[in-house]
Amino acid sequence: MTDLLSIATTACDAAKAAGAEFADVIAFRGADTSVEMEKDSISGVETRRHSSVSVRAFVRGGMGSAASDGLDTDSAAKAGRNAAELAKLAEPDPDFVSLPEPAEYHLVEGLFDPAIVELDKKTPVEWMLMNLDSAKKVSREAMVQGGAGVGYGEQAIVNSLGVRAASSGTSVGIHVYSVIRQGDDVGSFYEFDTARMLSDFDPIEIGAKATEGALRFLGAQNVETRNMTLVLGPRPARSLLYAIVGNLDAESIQRGRSFMANRKGERIGSELITIYDDPLIPRGMGSRPFDAEGFPSGRLSVIEKGAVLTYLHNSYTAAKAKEKNTGHSTRGGTSPTNLVPKLGTKTAAELIGEVEDGLYIDIGEIYPNSTTGELSANVDFGFKIEKGRIAYPVKDTMVGVNFLDMLKNIDAVSSDYREEPGMIMPTIRIQNVGVAGGK
Repeated sequence: MTDLLSIATTACDAAKAAGAEFADVIAFRGADTSVEMEKDSISGVETRRHSSVSVRAFVRGGMGSAASDGLDTDSAAKAGRNAAELAKLAEPDPDFVSLPEPAEYHLVEGLFDPAIVELDKKTPVEWMLMNLDSAKKVSREAMVQGGAGVGYGEQAIVNSLGVRAASSGTSVGIHVYSVIRQGDDVGSFYEFDTARMLSDFDPIEIGAKATEGALRFLGAQNVETRNMTLVLGPRPARSLLYAIVGNLDAESIQRGRSFMANRKGERIGSELITIYDDPLIPRGMGSRPFDAEGFPSGRLSVIEKGAVLTYLHNSYTAAKAKEKNTGHSTRGGTSPTNLVPKLGTKTAAELIGEVEDGLYIDIGEIYPNSTTGELSANVDFGFKIEKGRIAYPVKDTMVGVNFLDMLKNIDAVSSDYREEPGMIMPTIRIQNVGVAGGK
């Protein structure tokens, strides 16, 4: 990646020479192959190559940005000069202090796998066809759609203060959505697998699992509208965790666009909620040695016993708040990496077994309005719980609740969990949640 560092340096030097007080550059290249399936047939196969140089320049705190699709030195230098000229036109920003300075980075293992780069382009097609077959073995009525893909990327980050960093990564993934129609009755379900290393990836039987799930959702019934216990399976529980931490974005908070404003140091939920953000997990999907500004990544305690310990900062928001940079820059704000929750003492089955009247959500996004904190979500993959047992699938159902009230009503986190690379996904139980049923 020496050439990427050289190209990024060329762009950074050009920005400085054109009058930028500070500048940083990301030079990137990569490629990916994706396969799409619709109605039991391969509908598209695409291989794409990507390259870019992205420059940010600062003059009196005002920022100008420019980019180039090429990786040649002339294009890089032009992007650097353009960014500097735009920065001169930008409104000065007294809250801007500095970009990150050079630092040591942790070695994060398992982010790049040559075996993924060397995969035959036909392999993702074979995965999809294999899963079509596995779905049909479960039910000939299954209609299958989904996709698979492989990709890799290399990037270099350089700034005018001397930061020089480079990293590479690979990814592989597959998802299958299976639909079964029996007259007016429709059942559907979704399954996936993803990894950075080929040895962590298992595409076998994803179609079968999706179809088995679709069969379970046949015969869906309406539920009555009332408050009841909500149990979030691993996937919606993961969504809940990312909703908590994602809304601690310091930039949104400083701009008055987040319901988490002024929550630092405050207990926002149950004492059972403890969450770490760990970008150093080997092989993790969100793992990285540094953020989008070249600031070192590190494990961060975000929520402890329901209390907010920190917001997610980049260099700008940290300086503005006079707080520590947490290394969560995404070039357009901040974002979590790998979230690790503290687990409980009872299994998911035990949590469900203690529910007299409730709703179990197997798949779904649990994400509130970022400004108001109000949550209104359709339940597309839910089951009614009656007397400690999964009774039947539900239809035309919604969940509505204030997100902070929801967090305070969490009364259990499971001891067991679903694990994907860098993802710990337990089951979470919440009391007194408003459920609206159809007629």
